[in-house]
Amino acid sequence: MKFTSLPVAAVTAVTLGLAGTQAGAVDLTFGTYVGPTTTTFREGTEPLLKRLEEQSGGDMKWEAFTGGAMGGPKELLGNAGSGVLDASGVVDIYVKASVPHSAMVSGMLIVGEDPKVMAAAMNEWQLLNCPECLEDHEKNNVIAMGFTATGTYHLICKDEVHTAEQLKGKKVRAVGGMGRAIQELGGTAVSITTAEMYEAMQRGQMDCATGSIAWLDTYALKDFSKSVVLDSMGSYFGIMGFVMNKQVWEELSDSNKQIIKDNMARLVADIVFAYGPEGDEALKNFEASGGKAYEFDDELKEGVARIRAAEYETTAKINKDAGMENAEELVNAYKTLVDKWTKIVAEVGDDKEAYIQALQTEVYDKL
Repeated sequence: MKFTSLPVAAVTAVTLGLAGTQAGAVDLTFGTYVGPTTTTFREGTEPLLKRLEEQSGGDMKWEAFTGGAMGGPKELLGNAGSGVLDASGVVDIYVKASVPHSAMVSGMLIVGEDPKVMAAAMNEWQLLNCPECLEDHEKNNVIAMGFTATGTYHLICKDEVHTAEQLKGKKVRAVGGMGRAIQELGGTAVSITTAEMYEAMQRGQMDCATGSIAWLDTYALKDFSKSVVLDSMGSYFGIMGFVMNKQVWEELSDSNKQIIKDNMARLVADIVFAYGPEGDEALKNFEASGGKAYEFDDELKEGVARIRAAEYETTAKINKDAGMENAEELVNAYKTLVDKWTKIVAEVGDDKEAYIQALQTEVYDKL
């Protein structure tokens, strides 16, 4: 973080105690491992940083580093905490040891049938209902907010794969509980980050990926894929969209802190609402170039449904057995919020502004 000189009016504000602790206009850095054309950055992070600069009257000037220029998916949390970056986007499941409570819940990908519901519930759970999550943030020397989600996950494969027999032995990119589900369904789960998918599929390290259909374009999986399964396998809802160094946060003026908090609900909505249309367009392009869309056979449909129905209980037991004593309490608290947000999202439907307002009212106005 770098400070620049203040105009006279701002100096007066500081003298009167109106500008919090911030000593001047500040240059800030944001790092992400995703490329500039991905949904998360193009539709979410980039517009967010522009809004923060505009709404602060230039007091916050942001420079974004994309494509892993300032750290990959496993380094970004530490880089924000240490001050290498002022802020970053973090995928919790890649740094599970550092944020175990967040990663436990987001690892239940298979239950995430509606990303809008899961993202909203994750914000309320992490920020208002999970003291352990806040302690994890503190231990990593960061302030975290703006938790968001991908589009629904689907099976994307190099060859035709949509039956239980076809899935047997296939190497499938799957993280968290999705890896366990793939193993149970007969595949072989491989742990590969989204940044590594293209090369892994190219080299034969994986036959399939579980992920958003939009990734056919944004991660160019269409270059190698021949089939997509339309049945939802859930979604990933553990994207920590805005993670800021704790000292940098504390040095911001109160007004700039408020500007950031007031923009988190829109960050979440911008991303989760963008994935649907982008997935539709990617599927259209995929089929136009010869790719095929399928549905799971009955055996796989029944397998996914069985695993999904037991996932909350399974996750709680696995983590309790691993030493997290309050795992069941935390998982049940999140499930209660999923039920709450299922009702809210059903009411707001496709009204993005109503979704933003609900998230602002239920979460960010209470911080």
